[in-house]
Amino acid sequence: MEMYYLGISVVPQFPQNPDEVPGPGFARGFDFNGVNIGETVKLNIFSNQNNELTYGVNLRIVISNNEGKIAPYAIDVEASGLFVISESVPKEKHEEMAIVNGCAILYSAIREQVMTITSRCYGGLLILPTVNFLDKIKKEKNQDMLPEQSHEVKKKRSSKSTP
Repeated sequence: MEMYYLGISVVPQFPQNPDEVPGPGFARGFDFNGVNIGETVKLNIFSNQNNELTYGVNLRIVISNNEGKIAPYAIDVEASGLFVISESVPKEKHEEMAIVNGCAILYSAIREQVMTITSRCYGGLLILPTVNFLDKIKKEKNQDMLPEQSHEVKKKRSSKSTP
């Protein structure tokens, strides 16, 4: 597995009125209920000479604070990773497994990076909420939705060799 950040933006959100600026560490213990957290998932499929499938998964997490409850930070982080699915997994489960496990791994890295950055900011440490990507996929299937409709999964096939 390889993993890279494609972009990181974490910007503290302060009230317009300087008299209303909270004290240091105001983000600690923040309740995310009501915050609009956007996610975008892209899936790329690469076939190599060994007939293995390597999946490129991109995950972007955005808290723009344009609507809903305002979070202590505006966040826009995108990460990408390469994942190889085991031959023991049935082929019809490959894409779902790549999305679920890839997103879980990338989200935990994004979550950790946001914690690291915010721990050194005036607002203090912000811990993004946990997410269960398997539950998201199951919910979509129960609603008879295609992945593209709910979390913008984009698939691209390529015959490039992978390292």
